[in-house]
Amino acid sequence: MGTSSVASIIRNKNLSWDLKDLFKNIDPPKSDEIKKFPEDVLAISCCIQRLSRSLPGSARFNRSLDSSDNKEITDLDRKKAENIRKYYNDKLMMLTLQGRQLTKFRKDLQKFLNSDPTQVLESLCGIVYRLPYFYDYDKDIDDIFKSSYFKNTRPNDMSEELPRKLTLIKKIENQRKHSNNIEYWFEDESLNKIMLTIAANNPLLELLDRHINDTGLNVKGRYYMRKKDLNEYFVLEKWSFQ
Repeated sequence: MGTSSVASIIRNKNLSWDLKDLFKNIDPPKSDEIKKFPEDVLAISCCIQRLSRSLPGSARFNRSLDSSDNKEITDLDRKKAENIRKYYNDKLMMLTLQGRQLTKFRKDLQKFLNSDPTQVLESLCGIVYRLPYFYDYDKDIDDIFKSSYFKNTRPNDMSEELPRKLTLIKKIENQRKHSNNIEYWFEDESLNKIMLTIAANNPLLELLDRHINDTGLNVKGRYYMRKKDLNEYFVLEKWSFQ
């Protein structure tokens, strides 16, 4: 019921009403329905990811959990689902033991991991669909930091636009439904972790790949501190080649 309807009730002097009249036509909130699947829904999600690898960007997210044919699911998909569950159960347990406050996403993830694998709340289907991508990304990040607590050395000149000599550690594709970025992870001469992120469709990618070689990458820019949980890293904004 819109404000105009409320106003018309108030203007009608001959109408007897109370507060319940104002809200009786408002639709009740929709219930969060449980969706059932023929087998572990996370294995279905892993199957969809595997079959979508050759597709470009956002096209990888065009299939739904309901559209998968059970015959397409392999033991490799089921094994990956098992690994994902163990990885995030361990990660969430560690965060809880550290006394860390869980984000809404992580609380929803915890709810899913502790539920029947063949049933999932409709509101959590998006998390389940993207979880194999999050897992691949988080495993790559683990390979970069090799620690749950990494601290960068904060140089006095970090806020100055200076030449930086960087050595490539890893190149990661960070896939999301509405964006697809390439992250370049480097170390500087003090073994600080530095990340450059560029949209996957940016023509600068090819130029950057040509500049990265065995001797490293020479750029000019300012350091800005960022964190992934307890791991620190720098980003370079408005940087340029040297």
